[in-house]
This record gives sequence, structure tokens and C-alpha cells, in this order.
Amino acid sequence: MADATLHVVCPNPALDRLQTVEHFRPFEVNRVTSVRSLPGGKGMIVCRAARRMDARVTAHGFAGGAVGRIIRAGCVDLGVADHHVEIAGETRVTPVVIEESTGRSTVLNERGPHVSPAEQSALLEGLRSVVRTGDVVVSTGSLPPGCDGDLHARVARLAVGAGALAIVDAHGAALAAVIDAFRSEPAAGGLVVKPNALELGEVVGSTLHDAEAVLAATQELVAATGATFVITLGADGAVWAGRESWSVAAPRVETVNATGSGDSFLAGLAVALGDDRPAVEALTLATAMGAANAANLTPDVDPVLVRALREDIAVTWHGGAA
Repeated sequence: MADATLHVVCPNPALDRLQTVEHFRPFEVNRVTSVRSLPGGKGMIVCRAARRMDARVTAHGFAGGAVGRIIRAGCVDLGVADHHVEIAGETRVTPVVIEESTGRSTVLNERGPHVSPAEQSALLEGLRSVVRTGDVVVSTGSLPPGCDGDLHARVARLAVGAGALAIVDAHGAALAAVIDAFRSEPAAGGLVVKPNALELGEVVGSTLHDAEAVLAATQELVAATGATFVITLGADGAVWAGRESWSVAAPRVETVNATGSGDSFLAGLAVALGDDRPAVEALTLATAMGAANAANLTPDVDPVLVRALREDIAVTWHGGAA
């Protein structure tokens, strides 16, 4: 992304407090073997992974109180331009318990602080003032209390209108709002929607078990919205559905902690598309970054491992312009 800036909009950042235990026992006293706190929430994980790939990154969101100041300081430490809006509420803390023996995680997600209409307007105006043609705008994560349900859709529409590529990772009503917004005014190639298969299935009312089911479910959505849909399947890989259709099988890694793998995937997708790489290259970089994240205790990627994993990704073409 030599000339483009990656703008990451994360309305609900958090301070992730990662605690490891050998064996997690609910409703008992658990002895913690290590603790690490770092800026988190989906958007901050995207920022961190993208910076590992040398992307120029700007973070937008809502930050308040002492925890918000830690988030903003964390942006500086990462080399991320901090464009968070200062809010009256306190940024949330997310406890994450990682079981070393299995690599499984237990996450306690707070809803987050209340965000006022004026604070939302300030975020959108701040984003509008810096987004340029050729940039990439990622909008991701949960919406804190007070946020309009169509905030992700409004961010995407703003980005497309500025000549940037919009990538949205949302779920539930927020995902449905994005799809509905672009049904009425298709994106003509300026939008990528990246839910996982469960999230997309909830919106379309179908269980999506594999790549073929995902491609069938997205066919009408692609035509109606003008968007490309990139659907993650966890350890089974991912699907690209647009003017061309691809699927990839994820490389196998020893999973240490899979938390944040979808966000690292999203970062790889954004970095590759910001470099104008073709669909198959974007999909393979994203998949390698998602797998590399799972091999790490904390949400992060090792560029050396990413390069190695890219060589071990099987790609299948399902038709289209390629």
C-alpha cells in the first residue's frame, strides 16, 4: 500500500486483558500463568496486523476515559495515526482467558460505552476529511450502545463516495443494514463485505456448511448490491464471490489461540486490495495471515510465517472473469 492509506473504523475498541491458564475450570479458582494487556477490539487487531505488513494505517473510532487513553497511546506505539473521537463514556475492557492445553479461549465482551449522535457525526466528519481516492476503508466490529444500527453502512457509503474501497466486517442487523443500503444503490465494485459463514447464514436464513453453499447464497447478493463477498469458513478456508469466484483451503498450523484470526484475515485482504492485487492473491494473503494469527498466543502475525504459509494454500477457481 505504497500510495494508499488504510483507514480502520472500529466503533467499539477495547483493552484486551489476555490471561493464560493451563486448564480452564469454570466456577473454580483458576491460577493464571501469564497476563498481557494490549489495545484490542476487532479494528485494533486489524491495525496491528496491517502494520506488520508495512501498511500506512489510520484508526478511527470512539475512545474515552483512562482506558481510551491507553488505546490511543497504543496507536502511537504501533505507528498508527490516531483519529479516535474523544467521548464522555469509558472504553471497555475485554477479559480473555486462554487455555494453554487446548488453545481455546473464553472471551467476556462488554457492550461498551454509550455513544451520542454528536460523537457519531464527529467520527463520520473526521473520516470524510481524510479519505482520498484509492484509499481503503475498513469498518468492523460491534456497535456500542447509542450507535445507529446503520453506522457501518454509512461509513461504507462515505468511502465509496470518496473513491475509496470500502470493506465491511459486521454481523446481525448491522450486516443486514449494509446489504440493504447497497441494494437500493449498488456499489459498482467499490464494496467488499466480509462476514463469516455463520454471520452470513443468519442474514440469508440458511446454514452454510461449505464453499458451494456460500457461493449459492451469495449469487443473488452480488448481483443486487454490486459488492464482492468474501466469506471466511474458519479452519476450512475462505470464499471469494464476485465477478469471479474462488475458494481456498486454509494451511494447517498448530493453533495456540485463534482469537483475532478473522481480523488478521481482514487486514491481509485490505492490504492486498490496497496494493491492487488480483482476487486470488488477496485471498491467499488474507488466509495466510489468519492462519499465522492462530499460531500466536496474542492476536498478531509474523510476516515470515505469513510468507511461508502462502506457499501452502490450495486455490480453486469456481468461474467468472479470471
